[in-house]
Amino acid sequence: MSATVSTPTRQRWLSALLTGRPHQTIPATDGRPYLQRWYLIPRNRILNIYLHRFLASDDPTLHDHPWPFLSWILARGYAEITPTGRRRRRRGSVAVHRADHRHRIVLPRDNSGREIPCLTLVVTGPHVRDWGFWCPTTGSGPGGERFIPWRQFGSGGCDAPTTTGDFRS
Repeated sequence: MSATVSTPTRQRWLSALLTGRPHQTIPATDGRPYLQRWYLIPRNRILNIYLHRFLASDDPTLHDHPWPFLSWILARGYAEITPTGRRRRRRGSVAVHRADHRHRIVLPRDNSGREIPCLTLVVTGPHVRDWGFWCPTTGSGPGGERFIPWRQFGSGGCDAPTTTGDFRS
């Protein structure tokens, strides 16, 4: 998951969809494409349906989302890392999460070490919160984490200075 969010194409929704090119490509912190997104219905405030092609694993820091969502893996798979462990998600599996669910996606690698892309269908509910990254804090005891809003999460990750942060434990 990159904190950099690209601007969706300004082309009309249906004509953009029919080209086969993604409506949005989100870069990783190194600038390479991380996620391609197609809007399967016009974007709106109540319910959205996206086709996602993960091209790279998420940033190592756990993140949450602005909306509750359902993710259905259509091709390949990934490992989902959460505060409680690691779960392998394969083609056909469905995950339903609240907006505050913390996780990261890790793609499998082929024999040459390249990440294997994954295709998912994502259905989101309405925007219910700001999203961001959850960084461990030192000296705060077990479970201490610092929430960094996505707009303040720089390429330096948790070690990058931020102007504000919400400390949670």
